[in-house]
Amino acid sequence: MKAAPSRSLAVLLRHAPHVLLIAVNVGLLLALGLDVPPLIALFAALVSCTAAVMSLRRGDSNVAFWLLAAALVVAGWGWGSARLSATTPPVAATQSVVGVVDVDTQPQQTTRGLRVRVRVVALAAGHVPPGSRLLADLPQHAPRVRLGMRLRVTGRLVPAATARSPGWWRAYLERSTIAGRLDLHAVQVIGARGGLAGLRDRVRNAAADAVGSGLSGERRAVVRGMALGGGAGLSEATAQSLRDAGVWHLLAVSGQNVAMVGIAIMALLGALGCAKRPATVIALTALVAYCLVCDGGASVVRAGIMGALGIVAELRFRDRQRWYLLLVGLAVLLIHQPRTIGDPGLQLSFAAVAGMFLIASPIAESCAELMPKRLADLIAQAAAATIATSPVVIWHFGQLSLAGLVVNLVAVPLASAIVVLALSGMALGAAIAPLGVAIAWVTGLGAWLLIWVARAASSVPGATVALPAWAAGVGASIAIAAVFGLRRLRAARGPLVSIRPPRVALVAAIAALIAGVAIAIPIRRPPEPWPQQAAVTALDVGQGDAILLRSPDGAAALIDTGPPGSTPPVERALRRAGVRRLDLMAITHDQLDHSGAARVVLDDVPVGTFAAPVSVPAIISRARRHGVPVRSIAAGDVIQVGVWRLEVLWPLAGFTPPPDANDAALVVLARAPGISALLTADAESNVLTRLRLQHVDVLKVSHHGSADFGLADVLRRLTPTSAVISVGSGNTYGHPVPSTLETLAQASVRVERTDRSGSVTAVGGPNGVTLYTERGE
Repeated sequence: MKAAPSRSLAVLLRHAPHVLLIAVNVGLLLALGLDVPPLIALFAALVSCTAAVMSLRRGDSNVAFWLLAAALVVAGWGWGSARLSATTPPVAATQSVVGVVDVDTQPQQTTRGLRVRVRVVALAAGHVPPGSRLLADLPQHAPRVRLGMRLRVTGRLVPAATARSPGWWRAYLERSTIAGRLDLHAVQVIGARGGLAGLRDRVRNAAADAVGSGLSGERRAVVRGMALGGGAGLSEATAQSLRDAGVWHLLAVSGQNVAMVGIAIMALLGALGCAKRPATVIALTALVAYCLVCDGGASVVRAGIMGALGIVAELRFRDRQRWYLLLVGLAVLLIHQPRTIGDPGLQLSFAAVAGMFLIASPIAESCAELMPKRLADLIAQAAAATIATSPVVIWHFGQLSLAGLVVNLVAVPLASAIVVLALSGMALGAAIAPLGVAIAWVTGLGAWLLIWVARAASSVPGATVALPAWAAGVGASIAIAAVFGLRRLRAARGPLVSIRPPRVALVAAIAALIAGVAIAIPIRRPPEPWPQQAAVTALDVGQGDAILLRSPDGAAALIDTGPPGSTPPVERALRRAGVRRLDLMAITHDQLDHSGAARVVLDDVPVGTFAAPVSVPAIISRARRHGVPVRSIAAGDVIQVGVWRLEVLWPLAGFTPPPDANDAALVVLARAPGISALLTADAESNVLTRLRLQHVDVLKVSHHGSADFGLADVLRRLTPTSAVISVGSGNTYGHPVPSTLETLAQASVRVERTDRSGSVTAVGGPNGVTLYTERGE
């Protein structure tokens, strides 16, 4: 009778550190949902600890342990609440400011131009104290700005988020403790930051200059990006190829990348005969130095911690010890900033390291029969991390690179070698410049190979697929099945056929159940607020067009409906936009990517009038079935929808439809107080140059950004400040083509694309037109 309690106590003691760490992490996360006064939490924790001591004196170890765990939950809850209160950035109010700031990051190209993050030294804004972080948009005439420079600035301080900013952007600002945004008019360099921070700035700037020494163009951009983070210097076409091939993450400093760099260093040291534990110490030391020179601030710290834990996975620790260290790393990050848990970078890093812990070993054992052990280890780590991070990628970004699942098996080991060589060349080049250039030339070959692989992979149809949020559940199910299946295979120590079918069937059934529940309960976002000024939105409907015009009085018009589907994308997009009724629905021409969902919209949404320049019998029949008036429109017609005045410019009345339906597509000039937009559908410059064009604020780029050699002339006549491209991610047409993007860039037009930004909205106002995107400003 006494043996059972002793065995129970032994099991409890065996797992006690993990349970207590989980309790701390749970308490810290509770603070994100509900604030608790720190003093009350401290009192409750002391009461629970006292009760635990009393239970231990009575000999009841189990009760004492759980009371201690409860005390840690409450203590973590109180600490998290206090930490959130202390790190909540002040709310910036719009005002003119003059002051001095330090540059905290290297300049990054955004849709607004060059942007840096700065730390306030002194600013004429009482509610923004010294040390606060701000985003700063630099004027075009600003001098060259680098990390660590001290600037005297003049401009406007505005909130970094608006009422229409998405939740993820607000969460990012809170995690980063960013108080506002500086829209700068004048910038003067007055010195550099001093102290240890200034020393690190100089080292990071020197590293940025030295890495890839002797290379130029995109090869240097890739080498620098993989070594230090960032994609500056890449052409739009190459950047898109890297995204579609699923290897863009190699240009960001993540926990997976840091771990792979460390593992590559360990592999190199192992090949030189260094023992595993000394190699691990050297690798961890190298990672600390590496993180100090990388771009990314706090995200690099998180990546370094998670990457170091990935290195620990290489040591022969038991699984229990590995998970203990992983939980310690998570607790350290959450103690510093509980909001960190919402960071996609942390989630990707945590998932990647967990994948390495769980399934890298059985994959390596299988690969070792076909290749050298060191290479098998690198491929296994890449495969495990890719499988584990796929659900996180789907959840946050709504797409998955199918090509990346295969390409990463080659790209990650290749990238690790490039990074190790680049860093080695940077260090050796400081002493022997020709040697550094020679090593950089080798890394350039690796970068060229990576670009070639990415372009080849991205050219395969379906390389990237857009997925709904619930698909993350399916991805998690597959990952869970892989974990159980591979661990079972490792335990069996035999071929796959030796695993008992009932166990495989059980894992498959669980995965199918989770996937079924995820599909049956789709996640729906609440509708966005109705705009208070006239707004035009290019809805994200994939490879197609759907333009929504909204008036502040509640009126709305939809021009084109995008492609068809059992649940067409436009249906979800209209629901998110808060549309309950359409005063007007128009079809520009009868092609499925423009009219494919028209009948579904007519079935689901009350429509006031249906209009089209050409006969579309099936849609007209459906409209009349619902009692919707049908109107044929041509150049010269004007339709009023709320505050919007829609003037039809093309086609002409009685116009004989040409062989190419795009040349007969409806062209509409939409005007409202504070905003104007030219909606071109698929009509390109051969049509547009015939029209009386005048300045507009927003241009809907013709035909999804296809090649249009007369676009430059159209832009000279329209002089738009912004342009929107309705295009689907991973489309097989290559839209938008590089020549179109280059022409728009040469005209200094801000460009937003629905494949990257989601739905894009332009809102008119007294201070001009502002663009908002579904995934950030």
